[in-house]
Amino acid sequence: MREDETPVPGWYADPRGEAPLRWWNGRGWTEQTAASPSAGAFAPPVVPGTRAEQPAAEQPQPPAAAAPVISAPPTVVIAGQARLLSAWWPRAGAYIIDALISFAFTLPFILVAIALVAGIDFASVKVVDNQLKGISTEDQAALGGALLLVLFGSLLVGFTYQPITMARKGEQNGRTWGMQLLGIRVVRESGAAMTYGPALVRQFLVMGLLYGFISGVGNSFTIIGGTVAIALAYLWPLWDNENRALQDFICSTHVVRD
Repeated sequence: MREDETPVPGWYADPRGEAPLRWWNGRGWTEQTAASPSAGAFAPPVVPGTRAEQPAAEQPQPPAAAAPVISAPPTVVIAGQARLLSAWWPRAGAYIIDALISFAFTLPFILVAIALVAGIDFASVKVVDNQLKGISTEDQAALGGALLLVLFGSLLVGFTYQPITMARKGEQNGRTWGMQLLGIRVVRESGAAMTYGPALVRQFLVMGLLYGFISGVGNSFTIIGGTVAIALAYLWPLWDNENRALQDFICSTHVVRD
């Protein structure tokens, strides 16, 4: 987590729902809880024998009776640890960066495909009775080869870039290069590390194939219905209490800040 994104120490609404207020020490949630401000003045709970070990400046002070309660930063508990959830903008930025990286990896296949069909006169090509007319057999083979090459390149990138980078061990686990640049990562609800299989399902099968299928079928019946449906899937974190998109619900994941 970057220092400038860390909430300041203070009393916040308890994300666990066990008490009205819980103390955030600047690094994580403590076990110190408090009643609502309207209950009047009170002292924060202290474990016997620890008061002398804590500097006075670090002792949490209860909120004044009239002080407003600050909304707690959105968190989720993963494997017993409270994690700060990512806002929508870092998620969108990481998606754009990863899309550009994926395109860069696919570009060599596209350029070779363009070279294969460079000699075809597409102006004379027509479709008559579901058959291509005005194009030689050799040119048809070149066109088919170019399409297969682009498809192969796209599948190769889909099976490698994001799943492999997210399956890295240690500090970079759950992060694509785009997520790494923006300080966010994908974590599983179970608390288990992100491995290649779950990463492939989330990034390629769900966000790639499933969303592509929904978009194509929806647009074929309603012109823009499929596009609207996918836009809602990506925009869902803007109003979801846990900042989750459709792929997070399907794959039981969250996107958190470091």
